[in-house]
Amino acid sequence: MSIRQPGSFSGLSLRSKILFPFFVILVILGLVASVGSLALIRSALLQTVDDRLLAYQDVVYREIKQQEILLSTYATNLQYLEAAGAAGSPELLVLRDELYASLAQAQISVTLFPPGYQRQITSSTLRALLDQAVSSGKPRFRFTADSGPNPALCIAAPLSRKGQLRGILLLQSPMDPAFLRQLGRPFEAETFLLSLSGETLSASNAELNPPELNGAEMAAVISGDRLFKDLGETPPHRHLIQAIALGTTDMVLVSSELPTRHLDLLVTTLATRAGLTIFLALVLGSLVYYRIIRQIMAPLKELLAATRAVSGGDLHYRVRTDGHGELGRLGAAFNAMLEQLGGLYEERVAREKVQVASEDEVRFRGILEQKNLEIERTNRELKAHLRELSALFQINQSMITTLDLQVLFDRTLNTLRDLLLCREMVLLLYQPGSEELVVHKSIGIDAEVLKGMHFTFTEGITGLAARTRELQYVRDVGKESRYIHYKSRMVGTGSMVSMPLTFKQGLVGVLNLHKERPGAFTDSELKIIQSAGNQLAIAIENTQLYEKTRALSNTDELTGLANRRYFHEILKRELTQSGRYQSSFSIIMIDIDFFKEFNDTHGHLNGDVALRKVAALMLQNTRGIDLVARFGGEEFIILLPKTVREGAHAAAEKLRLCVAAEAIPLAGGAENVTNLTISLGLAEFPGDCKDIYELIDLADRALYLAKERGRNRTVVWSNDLAHPSLSGGRARHNLLTD
Repeated sequence: MSIRQPGSFSGLSLRSKILFPFFVILVILGLVASVGSLALIRSALLQTVDDRLLAYQDVVYREIKQQEILLSTYATNLQYLEAAGAAGSPELLVLRDELYASLAQAQISVTLFPPGYQRQITSSTLRALLDQAVSSGKPRFRFTADSGPNPALCIAAPLSRKGQLRGILLLQSPMDPAFLRQLGRPFEAETFLLSLSGETLSASNAELNPPELNGAEMAAVISGDRLFKDLGETPPHRHLIQAIALGTTDMVLVSSELPTRHLDLLVTTLATRAGLTIFLALVLGSLVYYRIIRQIMAPLKELLAATRAVSGGDLHYRVRTDGHGELGRLGAAFNAMLEQLGGLYEERVAREKVQVASEDEVRFRGILEQKNLEIERTNRELKAHLRELSALFQINQSMITTLDLQVLFDRTLNTLRDLLLCREMVLLLYQPGSEELVVHKSIGIDAEVLKGMHFTFTEGITGLAARTRELQYVRDVGKESRYIHYKSRMVGTGSMVSMPLTFKQGLVGVLNLHKERPGAFTDSELKIIQSAGNQLAIAIENTQLYEKTRALSNTDELTGLANRRYFHEILKRELTQSGRYQSSFSIIMIDIDFFKEFNDTHGHLNGDVALRKVAALMLQNTRGIDLVARFGGEEFIILLPKTVREGAHAAAEKLRLCVAAEAIPLAGGAENVTNLTISLGLAEFPGDCKDIYELIDLADRALYLAKERGRNRTVVWSNDLAHPSLSGGRARHNLLTD
């Protein structure tokens, strides 16, 4: 018998249970409707404020930019007059006087500082502006608050005549509070001009404080974003902060402010009216609904009394009913049910005594069988686990004994094939640059069948495994529409597992395993594949990292070419090959003409760009078996295996013409380009000498002769070219550094 808990929902009457959810739903719907309407109205009103702020911000932006253009125009004209020597021309003097009169009319102050201006200026901001203009040789803008009685937009322009600095011209256009109030009056807005550190430079109302920006907000505004910010002041205000560039070297932050007190008043009024409307609707609806439910619930009281009597064990209780209506028929059916319950209760008591004894016997037998099954399952799991550990140990042993990728692939795949009895296996490696998986190794499949095959992340089961980074098990490839049979090159049947190889959330490759029968892979084999795939991914990543490290030690960092040490290593190998097969090889020594002057003129950054461009041209116009290396500075060297002097001379001329015809890009735009030329010297082994170090020296001496004869040419070494001047270190060094 259940005990009624006061205050709980289950203890309420049926009438209360019907009325209570109805009232709750009405309240929730009313609140949702009110909150939603208020949110929409507030959003619309706030958008109106934002639109006003944006419109006013555009006005401020145009006004500041107009002042910037005006200052730049005046500064340019005055620079021109100074450069033209206004003192010697009456016409130019008249023009200069008109300019100064125009400046005075525009309320722009003009100050001319002599070259030794540092001691005359106490403002650090103004001194930094003048220093910047002098160092760059160009006009520079800055907004200052300590350079005069009022904050001003300043431009500093160096005045030069015949290449000599004669002074620095400073123009200042005031942007004081009166100027900002005049701009904001039509919009009823306040304005603040801030430095990049958040310091107030000028404000339309000195009694108000500008918004404080944190580091993330300041970075967003400086990068070009417009930032809306609410301040919880009394009354509340909404700010729009935007960065405005001044010339190319400075920036000022503009904060526009509008009060939002009227929004809160309007929202409060609407909320009060909506609350009163909901309350009245609840009261009226509750009264009508209560009267209807009371009439419906009256016949149920009799049924409730009968139910309580039966629940107390009185099976002889009968409901008083006239049999009319749904509730009347329900009462008659209730009485018939009680008649049946009385007979069934006595039969049940007799059967329960017999059933209890038989259930006890069955229960104990089931417990014994369950324990036996658990023991068998544990034994199977232990055997499978031992098999997995043994397999992983074998695979791990095959991985840790080599750093050669091909040997690693052969050992790992053969071990998996013998362990899992797979018919075919395919290893695909991920190519980050092309976002593709390329077939790298296969077992049980002719290599020519899969040669050059690659998969994207959207192709087949292999692409699905790579995309989801999850193992894909296809029990029957014949029934799987996504299986594309290696793009129809290998049509087969059976089951397939596609295991993604991942390392630190990055994709390394995909391993595909095939068996002849459908559903041939067991759960324990899938676990082995999962663990082996993780180990293989780590081993591949470590091996690739080792190979990358070894490659970086042989590569010039700037150009990506082989470095001098690696060139000597390959040259020694080529010497051995030449002796074994009685073949010839040549080397070409290359130097960029006038590269020191190029660096002095265009800067070292453009010099680095030129070195990389020349290196790329050499790689593009040599054979795959040739080795191009950076020998030092602007000098390069090329090894041409199995090449006599005639072939080397043709290759050198091809390189020379390609470099001379190529436009070298410079900083400052796509149209800012120049051209370079190269000088080349070559020597042949063993025709010119029998020692590789002497061979390099002969090619170097031929390069010296190419420089001596006017550059932009190729010189092939011969014994007739030798003369004493080639041994002179200083003259040769001067030529090679030009």
